Amino acid sequence: MLLFWQQGYSATSLSQLLQAMAIGRSSFYAAFSDKRSLYIEALSLFAERTNAVLSDVRDQQNPANAIKLFFEHTLFQVPERRMRRGCMLVNTVLELAQTDQGLSDLASQKLAKIEAAFADCFRAAAVAQRMTGDQDPEHLAQFVMTVNLGLRVASRKNTSKKQLNTILDTTLSLLGMAA
Repeated sequence: MLLFWQQGYSATSLSQLLQAMAIGRSSFYAAFSDKRSLYIEALSLFAERTNAVLSDVRDQQNPANAIKLFFEHTLFQVPERRMRRGCMLVNTVLELAQTDQGLSDLASQKLAKIEAAFADCFRAAAVAQRMTGDQDPEHLAQFVMTVNLGLRVASRKNTSKKQLNTILDTTLSLLGMAA
């Protein structure tokens, strides 16, 4: 997963994978059948780890706290080198949208689960009357997901954590949600 996350699908060779996993070619093909199958497993593992963070997000009553917690766990409280890799799901969509629609669609489906978690949070806040106005939870979730995508791309271009945090704080402010 780490090798794919660092280099992307296309730039990662089979010999690099064999070396990183410390296995031979025959063992690789017996376990994974091909590079694409291994990538699907790596992408699924990445998504599972993100979904573990999402369980914390869903438990929050305040959407601003939930959003802040999500970004703290996945962007701000991680080592700098990890932050600079961006998000493997976002990277996959960007890299493979034109060359492997299947992998791009898989990553998009996994990103949709993150957006759904944001929507759940906004719905829970609306039920608890912690949100005012006629803000639609799905529209708010789409907006926050768009910010998420932008933050992940910005992290790849060496934007500082301080700047990324300012963007998030501005987003919450625009939504009328103090963190």
